[in-house]
Amino acid sequence: MSTEPIIHQCECKTCKIGLDTEIIKSHQRINLFLSRLNEPQRRWYVATLAEETDAPSDRQLALITGLDEKTIRRGKVEMQDQLVAAPVGRQRQEGAGRWRAEKKTRR
Repeated sequence: MSTEPIIHQCECKTCKIGLDTEIIKSHQRINLFLSRLNEPQRRWYVATLAEETDAPSDRQLALITGLDEKTIRRGKVEMQDQLVAAPVGRQRQEGAGRWRAEKKTRR
């Protein structure tokens, strides 16, 4: 069973009006790429976009990508810190996430 990734539809004014096809295509490519990344990778990629010359604001990037502005800021901090706190080979920090559901059996 394969699951199709969900591709965010840009909510910026330019894409809603549909006048600038180059910008629309650019936003579609960004969202297609983001749909294939895991959570931290999305954060880091958008943080990288935010640091480029003439980059959109965090608010604008949030509309384009569907990420929260706080998530984009967190990605910026992580990138500025050279991803020191990011665990290698893991998506989340050790011990993060849900607790394991242990199956109890009677004998």
